[in-house]
Amino acid sequence: MLTLTEKARDQLRGAMAEGLFEAGRLRVFIDHRCHCGKAHFSLAIDDTIHPGDTTFDISEIPFVADAPTSAELPLVEIDFAETIWTRGFTVKNTSHQCGHTMVA
Repeated sequence: MLTLTEKARDQLRGAMAEGLFEAGRLRVFIDHRCHCGKAHFSLAIDDTIHPGDTTFDISEIPFVADAPTSAELPLVEIDFAETIWTRGFTVKNTSHQCGHTMVA
């Protein structure tokens, strides 16, 4: 299953408490594949579960992923980063270091 850091968990629980995605789940998906074939992942709020999707909860936070993404979930790490330039969730492939996705 994917890894959710403590910072990300706390931020997501806060968002849930505020009702920001009460009807949906966080969809983890393959955003694109790098030139070397490694997946880059992203997040979105989705209130639709499609045939073949896998639903799961981590720390009581609801997630969903399609079949191709589900097979690669052990590679996904979701964190929350705050820097002078950005503030948001990062979604990275732990087996690939060419970059990551920042979700504001």
